[in-house]
Amino acid sequence: MEASPTRRRPRSQSPDAEAAHGALDYLYPELLNEILSRLPLRDAVRTSALARAWRHRWESVPSLRFIWTGRADPGAISDVLRRYSCPVREFRHYYVTEASFGHSDRWLRLLALRVVQSLFLDFKRSDDDELLHTLHPSIFSCRGLTTLYLGGCYIPAPPPGFTGLPNLTELRLRKVGFTEGARVLELLIATSPLLESLRLEYLSLPLSNGVYNQWIIRAPKLQSLTIDAIFDDEWQINDLPSLEEADIDCVGYSPDRDIVKLMTELAHATKLKLSMPVKVADPCAFNYYLHTPALEVLDFELDENYSEDDEVDCDFLNALWTDDDDLFSNLIRVGVTYTTCKLSEMLFIEFLLSEARRLQELHVCLDSFCAKSNEAAATELAKYRRASPRAKVFFSRND
Repeated sequence: MEASPTRRRPRSQSPDAEAAHGALDYLYPELLNEILSRLPLRDAVRTSALARAWRHRWESVPSLRFIWTGRADPGAISDVLRRYSCPVREFRHYYVTEASFGHSDRWLRLLALRVVQSLFLDFKRSDDDELLHTLHPSIFSCRGLTTLYLGGCYIPAPPPGFTGLPNLTELRLRKVGFTEGARVLELLIATSPLLESLRLEYLSLPLSNGVYNQWIIRAPKLQSLTIDAIFDDEWQINDLPSLEEADIDCVGYSPDRDIVKLMTELAHATKLKLSMPVKVADPCAFNYYLHTPALEVLDFELDENYSEDDEVDCDFLNALWTDDDDLFSNLIRVGVTYTTCKLSEMLFIEFLLSEARRLQELHVCLDSFCAKSNEAAATELAKYRRASPRAKVFFSRND
């Protein structure tokens, strides 16, 4: 008589694993979700191996964070997004290579459907630093966004009927271009009514007949503004009543730019770092900094490329500002970089020390080409009268 085949018993879990699984099942679902949401995505997905009942649990855990590196398989990213059924709290990909450019279109479509809140995409190319990929228009359908960072890509024109990103509070664009010009950026900023932080770095904007078209930054709730550019692409500022701090670095700004108008628009700021080197083509150049009466912290750079013919005297400075009793009244910290100890520069520093009654720190950094020695410059600074008894002068040289 033929023996009946032996039936293989299903492999059972170890007593410890069963006990752990049983303990997890006794936790409230909300607490389980909280635990899983704190895990890295890879570990959250791997919990599907704990038990049959856990196979799909991660797919419905709210607030998972999707963080990827350049080694991540782009197809696997799409699969994970397709299986996930909750709104995406955060999606970050730090290194989107050329092999993933096409997949990123699919990610954006899925992320728009998953109401992504925080999105970080940085596109890279292996052989050079040029912009390559144009984002899928689904980026404009991500209306749940509160934070958006884009790098190394082009942003297309928005589709008809685009009304903005109503929840966006933070926008950072680095090495980003616009296929339809700066009007798209202007529209994106203007239709984000809750925008509080704006950072624009090395944008690529098209020229029209060899010049940039003027565009305007309007954001009534904006508190922090950073602009970092090599060339002046004709940005203007208008209606920034909530601005608290600004950091503007644009060495090659246009000679036609109205600096006094710019400083007037920054009048609400309490912290200002300006790396638009003062080109002292007229004796009122330092007056640019006096159009921001709320300033508490001021850092600015000087331009060594002007001649002794541009020097002014102390009587002229006093004549400009004697009627303003509140001059420098809020300044606490000032930094002056790349000074070459020309007369107009030193007079301005002397005048500032004599008027700023709340000043606590003045940082003076000599340019490496300054002919005056460190000792001579420090000695001269020590002679200046100080309106604030707490004012300390810190001296250095840019070597």
